[in-house]
Order: sequence, then structure tokens, then C-alpha cells
Amino acid sequence: MNKQEQKPNIIHVYNKKAKTTYLYEDIAFWDPELKQGRHKRKGIGKLDAKGNIVYNEYYLNRLEQKVAINDEGMRVVSKTTLLGENLIVDKIIKDTGLKPALYETIGKEKADLALQLVKYSICEGKPLCYAEDWLDARGFNGSALCSQRITDFLRSLDKDVQNTFFAAWIAQKAEKKSLLFDISSISSYAKDNPYVERGYNRDHEGLEQINIALISTYNSNTPLWCSELPGSMSDQIALEYVFAHLEKLEIGKIGLLLDRGFYSEENIQNLVQKNHKFTMPVTSNIIWQKEFIDNHRTNIQRLNNLIKTEDNDSIIYGQTIVKTTKYGRMWVHLYYDALRKERDVARLMKTLMKCQHDLEENKKLKSRKHYYERYFEVKDTPKRGRRVILKDDEVEAYINGQSSYWVLLSNNEKDTAKALYQYRQRNNIELHFDDMKNLMDCNRIRVHSQDVMQGRIFINFLTMIIVNELKNFIAAIPAKERKYWNHKMILHKVATYSKIHCRGKYKDVFSVPTKAQRMIFDLFGIPYNWKGKIANDEGEVEYIDED
Repeated sequence: MNKQEQKPNIIHVYNKKAKTTYLYEDIAFWDPELKQGRHKRKGIGKLDAKGNIVYNEYYLNRLEQKVAINDEGMRVVSKTTLLGENLIVDKIIKDTGLKPALYETIGKEKADLALQLVKYSICEGKPLCYAEDWLDARGFNGSALCSQRITDFLRSLDKDVQNTFFAAWIAQKAEKKSLLFDISSISSYAKDNPYVERGYNRDHEGLEQINIALISTYNSNTPLWCSELPGSMSDQIALEYVFAHLEKLEIGKIGLLLDRGFYSEENIQNLVQKNHKFTMPVTSNIIWQKEFIDNHRTNIQRLNNLIKTEDNDSIIYGQTIVKTTKYGRMWVHLYYDALRKERDVARLMKTLMKCQHDLEENKKLKSRKHYYERYFEVKDTPKRGRRVILKDDEVEAYINGQSSYWVLLSNNEKDTAKALYQYRQRNNIELHFDDMKNLMDCNRIRVHSQDVMQGRIFINFLTMIIVNELKNFIAAIPAKERKYWNHKMILHKVATYSKIHCRGKYKDVFSVPTKAQRMIFDLFGIPYNWKGKIANDEGEVEYIDED
């Protein structure tokens, strides 16, 4: 291979006199006359005071003309850029207002790199170390986020950077009357991370873990804040940590929708003392809740207590009692799901039928041990043989028991139906955790150091913001109009829409959008090239530019 065909290496040369590091394209070749190796260098730029590359006019002009060299050392005359996925994601990023919020809090350079990783995570969901080629194919500088540099970049997104963003983002987006809060665990094999500890694993895996605390809005379910917690930290202790952290971010009074794992005297006292509002279920083993259900269950199944629900799988009755406690006035909401009760009793009967057969055949299963002991009595006699006797009193106790009853305690919402609806919205925050673990390659924490892990979780948090907005946007489109496609299918359908830029003064050539791509772009109001014109040209798009 001669020096004209060889792909140049980029080298850094420090000039002591100028106190500047210059960049050169370096091509090594063999000189047959001198019979020795030689080098040909061409200056292409330098590093500024912050270590950023500043290319010279020669190199910028060459980039503009697209006179590139591919991996095989061949010069190419055009560059194809995949546009489709970016057009969709950029539209959603703009709708969220995330980009200006990041620019103002963490700086344009970091924000742009972070959003590139966010786009890759949304569209691919693979480890970030594979992002370079994907970014190159979509018009970004993938070398800026090659595998070696991603670690340094994630490390730069430290807690100070994140907190600056969180404070501004919460102030901009928070619906302080009702916020969703929960904790989930993520398993990890990391050994050098102090956050990775043994604890209650919500995925029921026998691994060490870290805990992730997350707050999102109630109406739009927009993620507002997240933080890693030690894997051994319980839900009750975690709430105190969250309060302390939010106070440092100067977040005022809020209303939280909490899961039953956060119910405790200490947490209620802490919430009231800090003037926060809350709604949370009471755990079933609390004595006063059992007494409350027994005292009010006889009057709950009344027509005026029936609550309208969106699904047809429930007939729920609700009743609210105002209760004066040592923490002030509380609303105690009692609920009873009649259809759930019927299903529970039917399920019990089927199980008891199987258990009776097991005992008669003397083939007991370990998984049914509880049912054998509670609901049956077995007698073996020489004359009559084995007798399996059902304990009717235990069955009656279950039927008349407190299953399908539950209590919500609140100092925030006095309406019975609204309190139930608000609590059911907590399912939305569980979907965020599913996205974090599954969609974004975080079912296992693969990074070992604490600082890199914190940066990785922050990228996942930003990704959740965009995925949530994308899902909301798609859900607002009638299912038939979008052919019942979800966000993954939509991104897959548009992935091949591309632009070919040739060197010189030739206009860009766009691929012919398929029928599915045109339909999707129209639904999103995104401009695209069609038959020599720009469809949806009332919109704005960064990538369509034929000048």
C-alpha cells in the first residue's frame, strides 16, 4: 500500500515554544531510494485550553467536501446518513424541553454527548460501548463516544453535575400536589462498588444489588429525580434520605403517593413534621387497620359506595372516615373488591380440591404444605383406612376474612374515588423501572466503579424522560391510525430513511420514504423529502437541508 492509499493516523505533537498541542495526519511509508521508513504529516488542528479539538480551515473544508477515507483506506465521494430514528427522537426531545434544560445546567458539550447516548439507548438498548458505529451511521462523531471515552464521559457526570440539573428540572416540571415515589433494585456483579450490597431483591435474584429511588410526576409521569442507594437500605430508611436530598435541592412542600413498604410510624411522623402530604396503603398486619375493617365492612356494600372504574374486572366499593390522630386529621379510605373476592374464593376451592386428592393418594407437594396444615385433618385407622377431613371452620374464616379489603391513609386527598385513582397511577412508575432494567441494558449493572455507575444511571434517567414522552405521544394517536404500532415498532419502521451527501456542490439525495414511514412522519408532523418537495414543511427539522 502506498502513501496515497494508506489511512492516516491522527497524532498529537506538543510544541514547547508555543505551549500548544497540535494535531497531524501522519502517513508512514517506505522510501525505496533512501531505503528507510519515512513519514508524511499534514496539520489538521490543535487542542484548546480545555483539551477540545479545534480543526484548521484546511481540514474543515475537506470535511465539508466529504472527501473521506473509509476503513479499507479507500477514498469515498459520498456519505449516507440514517435520519429516521433521529427525526422521531429529536421531535420528542424538543417537546420535553430537555435540551435547553441540559444546556443551562450541565453545558452544551456534555448535554450533546449525553443526548447522543440517550438516542442510542432508546433505539438500540444495547451496552453503551457499542454506540460508536451507530452514532457514525447517523451523522454524529462516534469517535467522541468510543468505548474508551465513554467511561471518562460517564465519570464526568458526577453528582454535582446531576444535582444542578435536578434542581432546575424539578422546578420546571414538578406537580407538587401529587408526586409518585418508589424504589427498585438492580442486581450487580460489581465487587468494588460500595453501593452494591445484599438486600431485599425485588426481582427475587440471589445477587447483590443497588437500590434506585425515583420520583415522577402524577399526571404526565415525567421522571423528575433519581438516585442510587445502598443495596441494603430499606424502604423506610430510604424515605428519610430522599427528604434530606430534596431539601438540599431547595424543593418545597410536596405530596407523595407511596407504596405500602413505606408505611411506618417513623415515616408518617417525618412526613407530617416536614409538612409534606401523602397517600399510602396500610400494611395488613397493622392491628388498628384490622379493627377498622371489621367495624365498617358491614356497611360498605351499598350503591352509594360503588366506585366507577375504567376496567370491567372490578366492582369496588369505597368508604371514607375522617380520623383524628396524633399527627392531625387523616382520611382513612376503606375499599372492597367484590369480584376479586369471588375469584380468590374460587381459586381457594380449586386448590383445596387438588390438596384433598394429594392427601388421599398420600402424595403431598411441598408448595401446598400451608393448605394441608390449615384446611385439612388426616386420620389413618386400620379398619377404615385414610380419612381426609376438610376443616369447614377454616374455610368459613377465609370466606368471611379480610381478603379483598384494603385501606389507604391520606392527609392529602379526602375524596374516596380520587384517592383510589391516584394510588392506581403508581403503576406508571413501575413501568419506568421496567424500562431502566430491560430497554436500557440495566438488568445488570455492568460497571464496577461508583462514579461511572452514577453517570450510567443518569443517562438512563434522561432516557426514561424521552421514552415516557414518546409513549405518551403515541398513546394519544388512535390505535387504528398508527396500525397499533408501539414506540419500538415505529422507530424500527423509520430506521432506513436516509440522506446521501455527495462531495462538491451536488444537492443531497434522500431515500424514498416507504408508505409506513410517510404515515409515521405525518402523524408526528415531521418534515420529510417526498417527490422533490418537503412534506409537513410547516415544521422544523435539523437534518433536511439541501443548500
